[in-house]
Formats: sequence, structure tokens, C-alpha cells
Amino acid sequence: MPYHASSDASSAVPALTMPTPPFPLDPQPQPPSKPGNDECCHSGCTFCVLEMYQEDLAAYEDALKAWQQRQQAAAAPATQGVRKPRKRA
Repeated sequence: MPYHASSDASSAVPALTMPTPPFPLDPQPQPPSKPGNDECCHSGCTFCVLEMYQEDLAAYEDALKAWQQRQQAAAAPATQGVRKPRKRA
């Protein structure tokens, strides 16, 4: 007897969807804008754009590391605290 595909066969295949991020309301930090070559006057200003950029870049790197840790923690299986059964000898 020949096989005939029915309309029910397509409903058995799950629809492909894009995975959602673990924290959709926790956007990835964005790097600061690098100042242009002509933005620094090289006169030793108290609030030098290059120094402020370096401070912003360090804060961004810290924020990015914290964000990555939150994403990894959210993606980790919920069974982290569950002990694995011991193997028998």
C-alpha cells in the first residue's frame, strides 16, 4: 500500500523559531564612541576627551563582563544544584 502524506503530518513537525535571549530586557552594553583625532587639543585639559574615553572604555569592559556572566548564568541548566548520582564500582 503506498504511503500518502496527510495534512496531519505537517502538524507533527515543530515550527522553527529563533531562540530568545535569556534576559530580553537586559541589553548588551555598547562601547563608548572613540573620539576623533582632532578632538584632543593636547594642552593638558582637566577633562581631556582621551582620558574620559579611557575611563568610559574601562567602565564598558566591566559592564560587558558582568552582562556576559548574567547571560551565562541564565543559560545554565536549572539543575546546577542537583547532585549527580555516583557511579557504582
